[in-house]
Amino acid sequence: MREAQRKLEEAKRDEAAKAQEEAKEELIKAKAELEEILRQLREEEIARTLALLESRFRKMWEAQVQVYETTMRLDQIPDSDRGREFAIRSNNLSGDQRKILVEADKALLLLREEGSSIAFTESVEQIRDEMEYVSERLANVKVDFLTQESEEEIIATLEEMIEALQQAQKELEDSDSKPPPPGPPPPPGEDPLVDQLAELRMIRSLQKRVYTRTKRYARMLKSELDEVGQAETDDLVKALFNLSRREDRIREIVRDIHLGRNK
Repeated sequence: MREAQRKLEEAKRDEAAKAQEEAKEELIKAKAELEEILRQLREEEIARTLALLESRFRKMWEAQVQVYETTMRLDQIPDSDRGREFAIRSNNLSGDQRKILVEADKALLLLREEGSSIAFTESVEQIRDEMEYVSERLANVKVDFLTQESEEEIIATLEEMIEALQQAQKELEDSDSKPPPPGPPPPPGEDPLVDQLAELRMIRSLQKRVYTRTKRYARMLKSELDEVGQAETDDLVKALFNLSRREDRIREIVRDIHLGRNK
């Protein structure tokens, strides 16, 4: 009798252990399925964000090219012909630049909410400041070299960001067509909007443009010849100050990326 009772208790323990193991396996399976769902949702979110940003930047680029071309046409008008109508056209152009600035603010909001790209966010912040600078100069009827170079800077940065976003979308599509790598999947929500290589390329472009413009403006201040036409010394000093602040900010974002503050 006692032997039978002992065997019954052992059988119950074995069944309980087996049930516990099965429950554990089911839990692991459910967790893996949930992580896969979250990964897919994250990829879909990234794809939507990349497409939205590319579309917005492309529209901004098209509008900025129009502002730039109109600025150059205005600059070709002789000083003797620059009357009230000229000032009105320059002020209207300033308003057009403000509209593009509003779109930059919307893109900034989207990037800050997404939160994983430091260099992209900084690039948009810099062209946003550049747009404000251009708008102020156009409002003051300054269509000279400094205004046009700032417009060129905005256009070049937008082109680089569009190219980077297209590359990121291509890489995302390619990753979807490939089988997942062996081993456990990465934790959900960790995929960045763009990879670190794209971030570093963007930083390098920012550094190169700041360096080139700083050298050019510094030479102009030292030269007795007025190489910038209508540009005044005060304008150059202000431009150099803004470039110095931008250089400091680039150093900060390099440090932030190194410390992983975008993760």
